[in-house]
Amino acid sequence: MNSPSGPEQAKPGPEGEEPGPAAAPPETAPAIARKDLEAVIRRAVELSLSERDAEEQLSEEEVVRVATEVGLPARLARQALYELPALSAAPGMLEGSFGQAVVSSARAIQPANADRLRRRIEEYLSSHEYLQVVRRKGGRLYLVPAEDTISSLARGLLRPKSRYQLARARRVVVDVRSLDEKSSHVQIATDFSDQRGSAVRQALLGGSVLGSAAGGLAAALVAFQTDPGLMATAGQVIAFLGVGAGTLSGFVRLAARTFKRRMLEAKLELDGLLDRAEHGQRLEPPPAPWKRRLMQRFRGG
Repeated sequence: MNSPSGPEQAKPGPEGEEPGPAAAPPETAPAIARKDLEAVIRRAVELSLSERDAEEQLSEEEVVRVATEVGLPARLARQALYELPALSAAPGMLEGSFGQAVVSSARAIQPANADRLRRRIEEYLSSHEYLQVVRRKGGRLYLVPAEDTISSLARGLLRPKSRYQLARARRVVVDVRSLDEKSSHVQIATDFSDQRGSAVRQALLGGSVLGSAAGGLAAALVAFQTDPGLMATAGQVIAFLGVGAGTLSGFVRLAARTFKRRMLEAKLELDGLLDRAEHGQRLEPPPAPWKRRLMQRFRGG
C-alpha cells in the first residue's frame, strides 16, 4: 500500500538509532554579475591579508598563485603586478594646481625576449635622450640625465626644452619583464618633480613681482582720483591687495597650464616610444619633414 500523501517522511536511520529528518535540497548559489566580480575579489584579498602578518611580503610567484586560484590567468596577474607604479614623487607645493610630477606609460608587447628589448631601450635613451644608467636591479634600469659637457650641449641643441621633455626628467625607470613565452611587459616611468618645483617657484616669484607692481599702480590711481583721507588710504590698500593678488593668481594659473602641457608632451613621448617598440620599428622618432625631404634628394628619390 502506498504511503499517504503529506509531508516528507523521515528516513530510517541505522539500526538502533532514531530516524532523522530528510536532507534538505541544496540551495542554488546566487549568480554574481560581472560588474561585481572586482569588488568580490578585492574583498577576498582584503580578508586573506587580514589573516596574515601585516609585515609579510609575498613573492611574485605567490601573487600569481593566489590570482590563479581565483580563476585569473597567470599572464594577466603578472601584467597587473608589473603595472604597479615604478616611481613616486613627494607631494609638492601647489600640487593641486600643477598636477602630478610622475608620468608613466606601460604596454604588453609581442617581443618575448625581454633582455634584448631592454637593451634596445637602454641604447636609445643613452644615445638619443642623453641619459645614463646609474643602477640595475632585476629587470629594472634607473637612469638620470648625463651631466658631462658634451651630453649637456647635445641635449640643449638636439633636444630643445620647448619640445622634448624626456631628456630632462629627474629620474627615469625602465622595467622590462617577460609575461609568457610570447610577450613582454614594458613600463617607463619619469619623474619631473624638479621641473614642477622650479615652475612653482618661478610662478610665485614672477607673480609676486608683477603683482606688487600692478598693485602699486592701482593704489596710485586710487590716490590720484580721490581726496586725501582715511577712505582714500583704505581704498589704496584694497586696490593694492586686490590687484596684486589677482595678478599673482593669474601668473600661477598660467604656469600651471604650461607645466601640465609639458607633462602631456612627456606622456606622448613615452607612448610614441612604446608604439615603435611594439611594432618593431626603430626607436628614434621619425625625422622632421625637411630632413626626410633632404634625405630623399640625396638618395635620388
